[in-house]
Amino acid sequence: MGQESAGSGALSGKGTSVVGIRQTKFLSELKRLTKIGLDSSILIYHLENVEPYADLTEAAIASIARGLLKAVVSTISVTELLIQPFAEGREDQVMAFERFLFSLPNTSLIPPNYFIAKEAARLRARYMIRTPDALLIATALSEKAEGFLTNDARLARLKPEGICILALDDYL
Repeated sequence: MGQESAGSGALSGKGTSVVGIRQTKFLSELKRLTKIGLDSSILIYHLENVEPYADLTEAAIASIARGLLKAVVSTISVTELLIQPFAEGREDQVMAFERFLFSLPNTSLIPPNYFIAKEAARLRARYMIRTPDALLIATALSEKAEGFLTNDARLARLKPEGICILALDDYL
């Protein structure tokens, strides 16, 4: 799954439709950034080719694979990513997901530490978000990511200092 799924995407042939304009805006937003945190949902959507998000996740992953963008993934996302394959007894899928995570270039897997936990507490207290979500955003902040890519509408409304939250639904 790794790099072979990080192709060119299907965004270029959309013309000037509203969808094409929004997807072009998504690519422009990504180009403004040098580093982005990835929510667990982005990885799941990409690995499971979830529509209508596949073109957008493909564009983001391709940008990362090409070195146009660096990615930060919290190890909390590993937990969220592997729950369903373990529940279904799909060891092959567990291994495929792990291969993808470990082979994606320009990506750092970051475990929580004291400073991430403290920042997550601050985010949770200020925005009343779930602890896992706070940990994911705090991880991105700790690694100096300028953006955080999600598709969680609750997170998309947040305006934490130092990071821009991008939601896939805003580009469909």
